[in-house]
Amino acid sequence: MPSKKLKKKSTSKITEANEEKKTTPRTAKIVLFVFGLGPLILMSLFLFSNGFFNSP
Repeated sequence: MPSKKLKKKSTSKITEANEEKKTTPRTAKIVLFVFGLGPLILMSLFLFSNGFFNSP
């Protein structure tokens, strides 16, 4: 008699993992703001504090 291998279904674990990693538009906007405008704001504050924009 040939033995049949039973395949266990692990689809429930895969769907749970996909639900946790969903990217919503709100989180995408927050990430773009932090990594896009954050460095620009920090650079401008640094330059202002060092007197870069003061006329000689």
